Amino acid sequence: MIRILLSFCAISLFFHSCREIETTYVDQVYTRDLQEFTNPERGFYRPFGTKSSNFQPLEAQELLALQNPTQAAGGFSVGSSLTYRSYQFDSFRDKPLDDDILKSIEDDMKIIRSVGNKMILRFTYSSNCCRPPFNDVPKEIIFEHLNQLKPVITTNEDVIAVVQMGLIGPWGEQFYSDHFGDLEHGPVTNQHWLDRNAVIQKLLDIVPKSRMVQVRAPYYKLRYIEGEEAHPENAIALSAEEAFSESDKARLAHHNDCILANADDYWTYNSFHTWPATSDTLNLKKYIADETKYLVFGGETCPGGAAGEDVFSPYNDCISEGGKAENYLKRFHTSFLNTSWSGAVNGDWTNKCIDEIKRNLGYRFELKKGNFPTTLVNGKPFKMQLEIENVGYASTYNYRSAELILKDSVTQKEYHQKLDVDTRFWFTDEVQKIKTKGVWPEKVSKGNYKLYINFPDASKTIANRPEYAIRLASLKDGTSVYDSETGWNLLYSNYTFLAYICNENYGNKIDKRFIFNSLSAFI
Repeated sequence: MIRILLSFCAISLFFHSCREIETTYVDQVYTRDLQEFTNPERGFYRPFGTKSSNFQPLEAQELLALQNPTQAAGGFSVGSSLTYRSYQFDSFRDKPLDDDILKSIEDDMKIIRSVGNKMILRFTYSSNCCRPPFNDVPKEIIFEHLNQLKPVITTNEDVIAVVQMGLIGPWGEQFYSDHFGDLEHGPVTNQHWLDRNAVIQKLLDIVPKSRMVQVRAPYYKLRYIEGEEAHPENAIALSAEEAFSESDKARLAHHNDCILANADDYWTYNSFHTWPATSDTLNLKKYIADETKYLVFGGETCPGGAAGEDVFSPYNDCISEGGKAENYLKRFHTSFLNTSWSGAVNGDWTNKCIDEIKRNLGYRFELKKGNFPTTLVNGKPFKMQLEIENVGYASTYNYRSAELILKDSVTQKEYHQKLDVDTRFWFTDEVQKIKTKGVWPEKVSKGNYKLYINFPDASKTIANRPEYAIRLASLKDGTSVYDSETGWNLLYSNYTFLAYICNENYGNKIDKRFIFNSLSAFI
């Protein structure tokens, strides 16, 4: 019936104005793809730490191999396109960084880009824990090094997913310090907090505004934002109006390197408005849960026991085993976790809820259905509608838009049109109804076309790289909508584009200025 209608439209093209050409629409229903696959800036990451005194560069072949399912701590296998990279400047605690170490970092960035990965970046000075001396460095040295690091960070903004504060204390976790206060043993003065805040400010200044900076515990951000008045009971989380505004509050995010260790994640939810610190999981967990709707969150699990044993089972086990692991990760909008730590906790998920966790870390967008015209005509208005649900634990945290692409099935010529959407606002468990209305902005040659949707990286340097495009977790007629060669997702397979152009010669005045609106509504 459709074939007959299209033939009739083609024959009558010469005798009727395009206003008289009827457009028929078709509904397309998609099904869920349960396959495990990598997507940019989310998932289980692979950690690679190195010291300046014994620098070990990243290796492209190793990173490429790890993009395929590979053994992780805990006994499960997973692919990773997210790389955690910690640089410990143990040989530069009292002097500037030299050209060799800066070049080595730059070379690492080139490797990351060459394989299509993104990086979680952290700078540290020591792993000496947990009695003094901790061998971190004073504020002046940190500032000098950050000024030197700014060019390499700025140049490689495209492959940096997020920067973690680091810099203070063992592993850069900001808890113990020779210079900024020892948060376990004391003393901790107001000047210590002022100096910590100065380091946060400096890092925010040298990291491009498009990227977030994660601190290790929620009180650190509260103290930075509110000063001496910081108190968990008065914490005001980032609001929807403030989100993604590039303000300090909108860029200062959270990581947790002791997820599900015990009730307060091993001092993560300590508040230092008094001394000694008090645990406040009631207020600070709510604060983090509310904030991470708009801020990147991730880290690693932690066993909690003095000898590395898991002391929080069954709470940190799968729901099916009487635990709450999936609920925890979803509550805090978790985008990434470490593959290497801790197997004591992650191992309890193996062969139980690990497949769900692997799929749902970060965003996971599923096409639900679409409504499309079967025929497109140059100059003739049309409508399209898509429904996409985010079934992951979080939304995207770096800006990303989308585009529609028409591709000629014979000539392979492409026509692109950007959609006015922002996937950072595609929150978990919400369905986005994307409606487009207008005329195609370019004059399209007649022929048969496929229609795709593409979610490219926002950086021009990698926008055309399929490794950096988002894959939708959907099937069309039993086959994945994803095209690995382009990074695009197939929406509709058989468009007929008629070459007819509506204009004054046919009695129709069509405004050639194109306004292509994409409206997102939450269902």
